[in-house]
Amino acid sequence: MYILGYDVGGTKISAVIGDSNGKIIDTLRKRTLKEYGKEALTNQLIVMGGELIKRNSIDKIDRVGIIFAGPVNSKKGIIVSSPNIIGLRNYNIVDGLKEYFKVPVYLENDASAATMAEKVFGNAKKFENFVYITLSTGIGGGIFMNNKLYKGSHGMAGEIGHMVIMPNGPLCGCGRRGCFEAISGGRGIAGRVVENISAIRNSTVFSKMRPVDIDARAIFNAKRNGDMFAQLIVEETIYYLAVGIVNVINILDPGAIVIGGGISKEGDDLFTPLKLAVKEEMKSMKRNVKILKAIDNNGDLGAIAITMGEKYYQ
Repeated sequence: MYILGYDVGGTKISAVIGDSNGKIIDTLRKRTLKEYGKEALTNQLIVMGGELIKRNSIDKIDRVGIIFAGPVNSKKGIIVSSPNIIGLRNYNIVDGLKEYFKVPVYLENDASAATMAEKVFGNAKKFENFVYITLSTGIGGGIFMNNKLYKGSHGMAGEIGHMVIMPNGPLCGCGRRGCFEAISGGRGIAGRVVENISAIRNSTVFSKMRPVDIDARAIFNAKRNGDMFAQLIVEETIYYLAVGIVNVINILDPGAIVIGGGISKEGDDLFTPLKLAVKEEMKSMKRNVKILKAIDNNGDLGAIAITMGEKYYQ
């Protein structure tokens, strides 16, 4: 079964051709033509899909999956609102592709799609209850409860990044202060470095960098190179990540926490101390919860997985 998948973001669109075993056959990435309106966006998806189908000599695709970075109504195929692409509020992005390709078309937001990829193809296959957390510029997530993707009453469950872990802390993009995302997301980690001017001056690494170039990857690299300030920031970040994760564990009691996103690519530098910190932060509420790394390509696989996960929807 051949599946055409799209990941629609404010900057770029990724299109993939994959199969029902989770094999990605080919990919195509282009800049999002967001300035030309919603009909042009639908046409861009059709053209990109047609290019992939043609260059891989595929006679027919069986399903289409669309991931969108924002709130969606999956049942109706509607983009509810779009923080990064103007003009897509309440836009049905499914109907045009369904009419063109003559196959079922599925729509899901990016965090839920990544969660579904972990269930269908990844490390969470055997868990009926797990939480997926994406650590990137911000923090998002998805929840599986009793072998079903839990979306909540308004389709917005899993907004883990907007759990407050530091009252009156840094201002978050949502308007609250001290959110998990504002403290431990990539932007929040970099912000804690940039705001400490005196420590930057004394740093062997950051004193030579422009503030705009300081991000989570640079901070972990500096820590590996022995920078003491970076070491402090990483340790502090691990602590706050553990606080947020243990909050989630105490509320939902999952069998596993699966962590993806750009920061997860730090590998053992992240996961080894994080597992120890989570174990310590549980205090007397200890239980056996696995901390797992997400599969590397769950972004591409998410668009494939949402077309195959009907049994996992409530």
